[in-house]
Amino acid sequence: MLRNGIFSIALLTVPLVTPALHGQRGGGRGGAGQTVEKIRMLKPDLYMVTGGGANTLIRVTNEGLIVVDTKNPSDENYNRLMEEIKSVTNQPVKYVINTQHHPDHVGTNQKFIDAGAQILASEALKTWMGSDPRTRDIPGRPTQTFTKDYTLRAGGAEVRAYTFGRGHSGGDTMVYFPDSKVVMVSDQMTDATPIVDFANGGSAVGWTQILDGVLGLDFEMAIPGRGEPKSRADVQAYRTKFDTVVRRASEAIKAGATKETLASQVKTDDLGWQFQAAFYGQLYDELSKAK
Repeated sequence: MLRNGIFSIALLTVPLVTPALHGQRGGGRGGAGQTVEKIRMLKPDLYMVTGGGANTLIRVTNEGLIVVDTKNPSDENYNRLMEEIKSVTNQPVKYVINTQHHPDHVGTNQKFIDAGAQILASEALKTWMGSDPRTRDIPGRPTQTFTKDYTLRAGGAEVRAYTFGRGHSGGDTMVYFPDSKVVMVSDQMTDATPIVDFANGGSAVGWTQILDGVLGLDFEMAIPGRGEPKSRADVQAYRTKFDTVVRRASEAIKAGATKETLASQVKTDDLGWQFQAAFYGQLYDELSKAK
């Protein structure tokens, strides 16, 4: 296990390390029917592949590749992803970083392990992956874990991972590329109504704390778990919207709203979001415990 600090390794000499919502019941965004799409360059040596699950980032270094998230489980998704990667570089994948434990982010981890890559993730993510019924039977547990933040220096590149708290799930990790000024925010930001996976450690109260951590970074582009790249202004606006939901719910509870009536007393149509009734019941429980 890595403890808070720097993980600086020459890629070619490192051996593989083997380890000793909307309901908002579930997390993730599904996407099993999507196909992996064409690779595109975001910045020099930094690429994105959409479709087949969550967005995947690829950082090219002079000694191998660093991949962020591995899409939904299927041989087709892995093969298509590798086909796209090989269209821009013949370098092997040396490291994979998972941003959360949901199937659309970790689905083909084992394929990368079999090809010689290490899977890096937070200890919390590994724990939730092993306990969530949707992922506990998916092979490919992280092979190297860290407890909070770490920096990976490999092949002349630097990648930083931050665990600012709980939000979409109990093991969210933000992945930052300082030389490109790009940050992967995973499902902490989405074009759809946010999903809080309360059953697997998610937190509505902690959500904005994660985005505050992101906004403390020097970035120009934020990559969501699904959808197109976002600007710093987009992240700030999203943070404000989410905070508005939590604040309105808190105020309604103080005014006498119950777990059963909270959904009808929190206005969100002006925000463009429509949460399911179960979300408000779980939000009520979280806010009540936070008093």
